[in-house]
Amino acid sequence: MKDEKYQKLTEYLHKTGKTEVRLHLHEIEEILGFPLDTSAFQHKEFWANCTASTKAYSWMDAGYEIIEINLKEETILFKQKDWL
Repeated sequence: MKDEKYQKLTEYLHKTGKTEVRLHLHEIEEILGFPLDTSAFQHKEFWANCTASTKAYSWMDAGYEIIEINLKEETILFKQKDWL
């Protein structure tokens, strides 16, 4: 399910060329150009690798999945899927 709202994150991850990308939630907001929902800072479920989610599609479409969510540090670790 593609949504232009999160397209900038897809593009950012494509351009990194890195196997793993760790981003602070505020960095993600800067990339997107808008503030994340409060739930992004409070609930790991917000970051679920689920293709039915438009936000998850943004990193999955770039070939990544989230392997670590640290809400205390406010960081997300994206890892490139092996099959790409």
